[in-house]
Amino acid sequence: MNENPLIELREYEKKPADEREVLRLDNRDSKTKKDLEEKGILKISKDAISDKLEFQSYSHIGVAQFANFTITINPKFTNIENLVKLINYVYDLDIDILPESEVKFRDESNMLTEIIISSFLNQCRNLIRQGLYKSYVTHQDRDMPCLRGKLLLVQQLQNDARANAKFACEYDELEYDNLENQILLYCLHKCRDRTIIDSKRNEVNRLVQQISPFVNQEIITVDHFKKLNYTRLNDYYEKIHQICKIIVENIGISDFYEQKTSFVNSFFVDMNRVFEDFFFKLVKDYYSLPSKEQVPEVAWVSTLGEKFTNKPDILIFDETRKNVKYVLDTKYKFEVKHNDLRQVDDYMQQHERKEGGYLVYPKTPESKIHEWDTPQKYRNSKIKIRFIDINKAIDLIYMKDSKVRKEEILKLLEEIIN
Repeated sequence: MNENPLIELREYEKKPADEREVLRLDNRDSKTKKDLEEKGILKISKDAISDKLEFQSYSHIGVAQFANFTITINPKFTNIENLVKLINYVYDLDIDILPESEVKFRDESNMLTEIIISSFLNQCRNLIRQGLYKSYVTHQDRDMPCLRGKLLLVQQLQNDARANAKFACEYDELEYDNLENQILLYCLHKCRDRTIIDSKRNEVNRLVQQISPFVNQEIITVDHFKKLNYTRLNDYYEKIHQICKIIVENIGISDFYEQKTSFVNSFFVDMNRVFEDFFFKLVKDYYSLPSKEQVPEVAWVSTLGEKFTNKPDILIFDETRKNVKYVLDTKYKFEVKHNDLRQVDDYMQQHERKEGGYLVYPKTPESKIHEWDTPQKYRNSKIKIRFIDINKAIDLIYMKDSKVRKEEILKLLEEIIN
């Protein structure tokens, strides 16, 4: 394992390098540093006076390897075990906590990476036992010895002109080499490069050997997941593709020295997204009124043809399911910002609401519920600031008694939405 110095941060923390350690960025670190800054994950700068490095984290948690040091960003609002449960609930991943005896984790975020990889491998094994999905793939061949599928007229005329006594055909064939399986193979290769557990790396190799003879290795991006269409034939892939998407989204940072290494490369989870999805799922699953996740709606139109859209996180409707009662927006932050208020006020105006607007933040010991009013004569909006205790919510979600669980979570939500 890499023994370089470890810099530990929490989310939204600014921290200078330890005075006792002389940390320097290597020239080969420039791409990783640039990627982290452009993605709003981590900023590394130099103090103008001391010339020492300073580190600024934001809403992502994870690990980044540099030539001379390692940076880890850990969750602020909860511990790593509850974070895993949170991700498990949000994305329904069937994640299991690794036994502590299996590996000595250097830091919490490293543990999160290994848990996600472990869950992915477990689901891969189960999927292979169930049977890989086959789909029809279209092929064209100008030199078929017999007619198969449909004849390609133009190509066949060219064959005839060259006295080529073969058929030009287009046909469909049932194959394993489809997007569903290409995503699996791509993620297996990425997990092999990022796990620090030898047994896991060996297991990845075995799974790759089982899949690769039938599936081509392709580069997968987040956009590929938009092309997936689940039916009764391939719906058993949906859950594993959820965890694949997490892997693909969070391994986009450049590899250390752009080569394979024996330790975990950059892997980050955006807690903004996790918190937003968590609260929406909680409201949808347990609140007494119907809710709906929103799609962007046009809010401003320029005379030049440009458009700006708005998209609140959650709209809660009345019993008729027609009228908007509450407009909610989640913010994974520590304090209320002016732009947050204006954003929710825009949502409220768009849905003709002067009350019922909420900003929901993670709860801290310093959290105090309050309200903001706009006393202008024609606006007169009211926005409520509320907080949710993530650790308490997770404890309730994993209660075994389903009746008590439902009652307690509803009570928790009614304390927020009131």
